[in-house]
Amino acid sequence: MESHGLTAPMRFQDGEHFPEEARNVQWADFAPCTSTIPQFWASQRALELEDRLKEFGARVARIIGRAPKFRADWPIYETPALAAPRIGLAKL
Repeated sequence: MESHGLTAPMRFQDGEHFPEEARNVQWADFAPCTSTIPQFWASQRALELEDRLKEFGARVARIIGRAPKFRADWPIYETPALAAPRIGLAKL
């Protein structure tokens, strides 16, 4: 996460449908301790997720703290938008 400037990448679900550019960077991986079922919030994994999110937040705060002070004369760089990923759906 420290190598991406002010970007703090995170994988919360599968990550397999990320654009190529996103798959080529290292991200904080929260997928092993996430779930969509209500019982999850009463589990040990929910506590693990909370601890990981706190740690991630502290790392993001450190990144922001190292950001340079704003200068009105900074150049503006336009970059082309990323193409929307094509996600294939399995046939039922």
